[in-house]
Amino acid sequence: MKKHYADFLKNLKKTKTTREANSLIQSVSQIDNLLTSLKDRVEFINYLEKAETKVESGLNSKTKEWGDVQTPNFLVEKIYQILTKANLNPEIIIEPTFGTGNFILSAPKFFKNIKLIYGVEIQKPHLWFSAFKIIRNMLSQGIQNENKYKIKLIHDDIFKHEFNLEVLNEKESTILIVGNPPWVTISELSSLNSSNLPLKSNIKGFKGIDALTGKSNFDITETIIVKMIRIFSKFQGKIAFLCKNTVVRNILKETINSNLSISNIRALSFNAKEYFGKTCNASLLVADLTSNKSDTYCTIAKIEEPKKIIKKIGWHNNRFVSDIEKYNKHSQFEGQFPINWRQGIKHDCASILELGLTSDGKLINKNNDVVDVEEELVYPLLKGSSLRKFFAKDISRRLILTQTKLSESTDKIKVKHPKTWQYLMKNKKAFTKRKSRVFNNKPSFSIFGVGEYTLSPYKVAIAGFYKNPIFAFVTPYNGKPVLFDDTCYYLSFQDYNDALFICSVLNSKALKDYLESIVFTDSKRPFTKEILMRINLAQLIKNTTFATLKEIWIANNFEPSVKISETDFKNFQIKNTNLL
Repeated sequence: MKKHYADFLKNLKKTKTTREANSLIQSVSQIDNLLTSLKDRVEFINYLEKAETKVESGLNSKTKEWGDVQTPNFLVEKIYQILTKANLNPEIIIEPTFGTGNFILSAPKFFKNIKLIYGVEIQKPHLWFSAFKIIRNMLSQGIQNENKYKIKLIHDDIFKHEFNLEVLNEKESTILIVGNPPWVTISELSSLNSSNLPLKSNIKGFKGIDALTGKSNFDITETIIVKMIRIFSKFQGKIAFLCKNTVVRNILKETINSNLSISNIRALSFNAKEYFGKTCNASLLVADLTSNKSDTYCTIAKIEEPKKIIKKIGWHNNRFVSDIEKYNKHSQFEGQFPINWRQGIKHDCASILELGLTSDGKLINKNNDVVDVEEELVYPLLKGSSLRKFFAKDISRRLILTQTKLSESTDKIKVKHPKTWQYLMKNKKAFTKRKSRVFNNKPSFSIFGVGEYTLSPYKVAIAGFYKNPIFAFVTPYNGKPVLFDDTCYYLSFQDYNDALFICSVLNSKALKDYLESIVFTDSKRPFTKEILMRINLAQLIKNTTFATLKEIWIANNFEPSVKISETDFKNFQIKNTNLL
């Protein structure tokens, strides 16, 4: 191989024009018009001279910015084996972000009818490295391109690239769009000041609070896959993309939300840690391109056993669910929650506003500074990690509450609570570093997620990040209402019995079974306001007996602090029948 490669490189150096260089490259590799200028020719020759001793030189310099997750050869071959067993034999293969070229290099081994392999890649070092690998591979194995297919490796931004659909659809060729787009979100790229961004970060059109608080943040992978589906929806063939499970679900939601046309949708899960060193849940998303009405559900299996269906997820009766079969059994608890679930306080300044207690009862911040502020503004705080029991009673954290309603002036602290004002002013720099837009053009030391509900005495709360739903009954602590951080969702009550009864029915097995059918536990935040607002509280109250409540209390070693009878609960049920 070394002799063949040396001869090729020697001959490449002898070329005088881009045309001559491209002709030579194509003669040994089928790569068509790789170079677009004499500058490219010089750059590629310089790269090849170093490639044998430093194969991946320069490939990692922008890995984080571009969200690189390069696919190992053995996973590429496993994917192609699955596709060939599904009787796929494409004539055209497209990879929108081909990276270091493993999908391109392995394709001819599995698909014998290929006419064109078409790849787009924004990173020039990846382009050169992929071309080098293809050339080296064909020279070393003496590969003859009997099918006379072409390989087009294009240096371009996939968000701006324009495909020639007439050329690609020659004689209605079967197409496979495959790959492993960047595993990175819009916000992650923005934090790196990356240029690898779609034209508009909030391309889904979220408005107001949703746009400000994170709903407009999504994976670049999703954007690329959706673009490919929309461009090639009238072609015959398949898509096959590696991506996070959240991307699979978002794309499945788009089949109804945006009339995204795909069918026979499958997600084959795999261990991302094993293949990529990433701790996340991921799958191979496979689907048929279709110009007709798309499927609205997705079958789930493991990549090791692609034909063994574990469950189906997707749209059912205009609701998005995590297990269609299980949902059918518990859908009576689908509805609209009658009370607004609130999210805990967002402040983005934990080192200053969140306090602990020393052994002698003094307040201390996360910088280990003893804090001397007025007690009136200091409230007990529960973080999501503390909401793992039915009754939350041991509360060691505190929060300085700078506002009780949105946009309320904080200047009054200076007059009424001078020690707190002095402490805040001393640490003002920490507040100016907050990046969230919710604090833009707001009073100094503003917080978010406060209102008349904040200081209600009784609450029912749940942590958003845990897989197992536990609804906690929260009562005043040392005479003060308890607050929550923004990883929690809660309901506010003035009445002890109302809060206790609702918390109890929410902890029933009936509701847990229903939640298992709609919640995706591999999400970063399985329990959201959107999920909680789907609970049919009236139906749940109607289906729960007082005996069930007592069983829940006994199982949690809980004893109500007031005397509660079965009559009390029946009156509560009657009062809430109007919710049905």
